[in-house]
Amino acid sequence: MNVESRRQTAEAFIFAKEENMSIRYRPLAKLGMVLRSHADEDHPDNIIYAEGIDYVVDYDRGVIRRTKQSRIPDWSRHELYGQTVFDHATFKNCSNREFTVYGDYVYDSDPFTEFFVAHDSGNRARVERLLSKLRTGEESSIVVFGDSISAGGEASEEKFMYFNRVHQFLNDYYPRSRICLLNKSVGGETSKDGKNRIQRDVIPLCPDLVIIGFGMNDQNKYGEELGVSPEDFESNLCQMIEAVKKLDNCDLVLVTPCLPNPKWWYASGLTGTYAEIIRRLGREYGAGVADVTAVWEQELEAGKLPESLLLNNINHPNDYGHWLYFQAFVPLLRDHLEFTKPAAQHSETPHTYF
Repeated sequence: MNVESRRQTAEAFIFAKEENMSIRYRPLAKLGMVLRSHADEDHPDNIIYAEGIDYVVDYDRGVIRRTKQSRIPDWSRHELYGQTVFDHATFKNCSNREFTVYGDYVYDSDPFTEFFVAHDSGNRARVERLLSKLRTGEESSIVVFGDSISAGGEASEEKFMYFNRVHQFLNDYYPRSRICLLNKSVGGETSKDGKNRIQRDVIPLCPDLVIIGFGMNDQNKYGEELGVSPEDFESNLCQMIEAVKKLDNCDLVLVTPCLPNPKWWYASGLTGTYAEIIRRLGREYGAGVADVTAVWEQELEAGKLPESLLLNNINHPNDYGHWLYFQAFVPLLRDHLEFTKPAAQHSETPHTYF
């Protein structure tokens, strides 16, 4: 089997008491594992925790835990610890910000099987028109259009927001490119809001690529009602897609949402239904699909906790979660790129691309 070593950087963790937490991949014991307090390793307040003193790694089992005397914040002191169902409105502070730490390690992987690929989800639809401009150095523009996640919540810094990671990725691989990134996302919106303002906020800009990310607020449940029913969600999304398709030489990528905390009172459990609508419409309209839902499910299946991916503990990804969003874009771009790393990868980017 073809195996190579890869570096996992700034993987997010929360630790409760001395309970074991799963590591996404199995770290190489000979190289150790480092935990720190910030995703940005150059953050002026960054704390580097000491293995054996603050935390213990079981390299054979691929798990990690804090020690009893650890400096790592204990999530068991969070007011939501032990709650099976919670309404965020009844708690003073639901955020996981002060409890989230980030880990760096090296692991062995099979480079031909490890990509975050969501099969049959529209990922084979190309973004050729944009990429052709990037290859020749023509000026191009990207518009991001969605809810609070696509507005950047809750990344700690702008460079960690998923769309800025995509922007940086394209700049690194196409150094001649001149890309203008415009964000027209609004927190709290549903697909109904997007449908109502796409003609005003997106279409007049005549971009080369539109990224549409709705669904999180649509799936919310309010008693017996949903924020937006699956049927209306599909209708709203179709209207947005058709509006973009009428533009000349504009590519389109649809983004499926991450999964909200299943303990959250307003989580309907229907995120997969909305994601499947997005995948199907991607196939029908020939649009690209960044299948974040599938990537998120892979993380949970590997043992990551929802709390370790959601900084607000509800529905907003942390810095690692935004990296997962970015990874969902990789299958859209990967086939068009030479499999070489850029000459100088920016130190600001805390994860390897592949």
